[in-house]
Amino acid sequence: MRILLLVATLIVPYAICAQSYDVALGLRVGTEWGATAQLRLPQIDKNFVLEAIVLSSLSKDEGSLTLLGKQHQPLLSRRLNLFYGAGLHAGWNNEINTETGQTFNGPKGLTGVVGLEATVGKVNLSYDFKPALNVTGGESILYTHTAVSVRYVIAKRNSVWSKDMERTIRKRRKDRRRTQRREERAARDKRWYEVWRRD
Repeated sequence: MRILLLVATLIVPYAICAQSYDVALGLRVGTEWGATAQLRLPQIDKNFVLEAIVLSSLSKDEGSLTLLGKQHQPLLSRRLNLFYGAGLHAGWNNEINTETGQTFNGPKGLTGVVGLEATVGKVNLSYDFKPALNVTGGESILYTHTAVSVRYVIAKRNSVWSKDMERTIRKRRKDRRRTQRREERAARDKRWYEVWRRD
């Protein structure tokens, strides 16, 4: 029991927060190839990441730009994460439609993502599944991409966003929630009071 308590005491502080970096840039290779850049945005959540991906397909003459918002969840430590998210994509396509003889319109639509990420030193590795639903354009309505990304960590955690700034953001968020709860409680009490007066 003491050993479990000791292990929990050592691991829990590291497992509380995911994301061991603020900025990382690199390459993405899988069903397509391209470049990827990630920026942690503690203004939204301490483990929220904005990712931009520029891709070119390996199987067809098509490319795209994707912007994703991703939430990271720690697994054992902040250096190993499960992530999931969604965003938008827009692209270009030079493939020729055999029925019409014209090129397809560039794909535009919604993208989802789920995957695992590990950071060791300045190297960030991830594997993900990224389905893309084309609202317009593209050869098909659904694309399914998988890839491995290798990124270099340009800025470690709290290099871009200081700990003091993050504390201030968290405090403001808590204050807003507290004020909102207080206002909701006051409105609820007022409604009950009005119902009581009518009765």
